Amino acid sequence: MAFRGYLSILGATLFWGVSATVAKFLFTQHVDTLVLVQTRITLSCVAVLLYFLLFRRDLLQVRVRDLWRFVLLGLIGIAGSNFTYYYTISETNVATAILLQYLAPIFVLLYAAMTREEELTAVKVVAGIVSLGGCFLAIAGKDLSVLRISDAGLVSGLAAAGCWAFANIWLSHVLKGYPVWTALIYAFLAATIFWMVVNPPWHLIEAHYSAEQWGTFSIFAVISVLIPHSLYFSGMRYLTASRGIITATFEPIVAIGSAFLVLGETLSPSQLLGAALVIAAILLLQLKHEAPATAPDATLPPA
Repeated sequence: MAFRGYLSILGATLFWGVSATVAKFLFTQHVDTLVLVQTRITLSCVAVLLYFLLFRRDLLQVRVRDLWRFVLLGLIGIAGSNFTYYYTISETNVATAILLQYLAPIFVLLYAAMTREEELTAVKVVAGIVSLGGCFLAIAGKDLSVLRISDAGLVSGLAAAGCWAFANIWLSHVLKGYPVWTALIYAFLAATIFWMVVNPPWHLIEAHYSAEQWGTFSIFAVISVLIPHSLYFSGMRYLTASRGIITATFEPIVAIGSAFLVLGETLSPSQLLGAALVIAAILLLQLKHEAPATAPDATLPPA
């Protein structure tokens, strides 16, 4: 079953990595960053919520006393990581933001060491260090001058790493009591409400986006949020937080690969070495398997 978890998370990184390249293209078309981030989670939330209301209302049933758990997952884990990540990009650049965010596996390993909620093995520590080094080479290996950090960028970048680490740790806790799809929809709802406060929906209406633009937003929502988050949440049923987040470091590798294939960007030998290191880190995790206890019925059956 652990293999299924790794496969699901690698599938999520595939969509996230490709969507990063799509986002680069959309930004060159003068698409507002805030609007793109907000619409992708909002449209995903609406789609899943409508499906559940029509076909699987049982998955919307939660204990009132547990609502705060989903709120934290959505606000800090999804909206928080997105907000701090994109703010870091605005203060630095994409390469620096990605590198700072992918300090998250180190945070998860430190949490595991302090709380002993999962076994902290030498394999995990080595895999975490190797994956971090691989990300560094893959993203900045071509030109170290791309790394640029202001004080605000450093703080927000570390916050992005903290939020992403929290998402993995907290998701593991939530999935011990609830199915994947219940966690997903309530996390989406919390994140959607957050973005509605940051940028009220009437601002989107007043922008008078065309049907073609809304179509673009919808497609981007599917490939950057709906599909990858569904895969990631499902994968975390079978893996501990540290194994899940180290596996997720494959995302930058997909991003540079898709940029090479789609945008014609070149790949340096150091970037290829970085990709090899990340793959090696993921393979290292296969030396010993462990799976967390999660709630049953965590997959969505046919309507």
